[in-house]
Amino acid sequence: MIAIIEIKDLRVSFHAYFGEVQAVRGVNLKLGDGDTLAIVGESGCGKSVTALSIMRIHNMDATEFKSGEILFDGTDLLKISEKEMQNIRGNRIGMIFQDPMTALNPSMTVGNQIAEVLLRHGRSAGGKRLSPKDARERATELLRRVKIPSPERRASQFPHEFSGGMLQRAVIAMAMACSPEVLIADEPTTALDVTVQAQILDLLKEMQREKRASLIIITHDLGVVANIAKSAAVMYGGLVVEAGTIGDIFYRSSHPYTRGLLDSISRESGRKNEPLKSIEGTPPDLVNPPAGCPFTDRCEYAMRVCKDRLPPESALSETHLCRCWMLDPECPLKIERGKL
Repeated sequence: MIAIIEIKDLRVSFHAYFGEVQAVRGVNLKLGDGDTLAIVGESGCGKSVTALSIMRIHNMDATEFKSGEILFDGTDLLKISEKEMQNIRGNRIGMIFQDPMTALNPSMTVGNQIAEVLLRHGRSAGGKRLSPKDARERATELLRRVKIPSPERRASQFPHEFSGGMLQRAVIAMAMACSPEVLIADEPTTALDVTVQAQILDLLKEMQREKRASLIIITHDLGVVANIAKSAAVMYGGLVVEAGTIGDIFYRSSHPYTRGLLDSISRESGRKNEPLKSIEGTPPDLVNPPAGCPFTDRCEYAMRVCKDRLPPESALSETHLCRCWMLDPECPLKIERGKL
């Protein structure tokens, strides 16, 4: 697989008055050219921090990149200057933020906000910078392409005049304005009803095909993953605990946390009034992260070694990795992949 983005041993901490939050503790990920990678996990597991690290838009006064590399087309994004990063951010790498209402400026019209991106990065067919008029016309066309009705009128409206689904479409139009090579979508369907969620996912897939972009989608919803992604990485406690193709994750999962996420999905075949399964307990405190597996306190299969030592990554196939002591040859508990 030719990787357009490769993350190697990324460790990111935030410094607060109560201590150092070790949000990401050694993440390794690859995004293939033209592929879709889903990063899955509960709130606080480090998935959004990983995505924001690619864009380098943390509060740098409180953020420390302790180690690692983020290679984009062979260039380490953690080592280039802020000016160089500005030429990549919003141009070659676009991002759809979790809450479109807070991602947009309430005092500017939606059309002008999209045009602003085009004025900064866009070019005409002849390679010249776009004029304000051309940028505005292209912004209106982008709104039309993301299926916003009456785009000419909507371009002159403010964010508060849009519904949640329309706002998300406008943010997608803004992220795709400069035809980025990589698109990062952070919880793009949060707070939307089921019908609108499906429309937004279909739109993302359509825009990805049209622009031939690679996509990273951040989500806690495995239903979204099944709908759009080719591969997935399951994060917990700042670590990737399992990664593989969609088939690996859904049918050959080997980590108890992944199985817990899968078991918590509502299924049409479920019996009426049958309660949804949940994962008991809470995620670990990343100010004082555990020495061993971060899932130990919530895992019904936990052993003494799980608490004392972090399990290594086990390669289950060329595409499937898992970090669990039950995969160790000396473990007394033997598991069948996908059937914990």
